[in-house]
Amino acid sequence: MINTIQAHVIGASRYKMDNGVQGAKISIMQAASADNENAIGNQVSVMTAPYDIFDQLHAAAPHMPCAMELDIELRTSSAAAGGKTVLHVLAARRPNATGSQPQPATNSDKK
Repeated sequence: MINTIQAHVIGASRYKMDNGVQGAKISIMQAASADNENAIGNQVSVMTAPYDIFDQLHAAAPHMPCAMELDIELRTSSAAAGGKTVLHVLAARRPNATGSQPQPATNSDKK
């Protein structure tokens, strides 16, 4: 199942090895949940991604760290591989602007 999240992306890197394995890592930071009595402040998470996601993030690089909209999927490896669960980013983009637009100044204040 694919979910879309709003995340504060603080960095990204990609790799390509001689054996053909390639991918990317995306680091995000989020405030610790107020409901979690075992965490305070900010938490950093690292997500996996395909190699080409780095190019999508590169467009936002001059503004990093920044808010991004990420399409993510929860992936679990086989028990033989350790049964690890990771968040895997499938797409990244700048979030759509929401909220009201600034109103132009009026001359009604002048007398």
